[in-house]
Amino acid sequence: MTNSRTQTEANTDPRYLARIAIFNGPCLKEPIAGYSVNVSTGGLFIETENVLPVDTMLMIKFKLPGMDSVISCQSRVAWTNEPGAERKLSLPAGMGIQFIDLALDDLHVIRHFIENGKLVPT
Repeated sequence: MTNSRTQTEANTDPRYLARIAIFNGPCLKEPIAGYSVNVSTGGLFIETENVLPVDTMLMIKFKLPGMDSVISCQSRVAWTNEPGAERKLSLPAGMGIQFIDLALDDLHVIRHFIENGKLVPT
């Protein structure tokens, strides 16, 4: 599988360092083998050796540190950073996840987390 980056990757919101457990699957209880490296209002990057193909649809669930609400939304693999392939060296192996149907309330929760978490853009 080749490293695939869409044009939209270059135009995404700033990403902020955040280590968050991400869950997937029909019951949203199966952890994805890895944690997020960064998060933005448009998506997140998951560090994992089990990279899924670009355009794979996922139903994900996660809770931001220090926040009470659980965010769940449909998402898709937007790009990959695969081991052994041409890759973005500033990031570990993994995949960029784009939120597809993020609820407006959840968008506000993420924005509040970023604005009040004293996070540093990556």
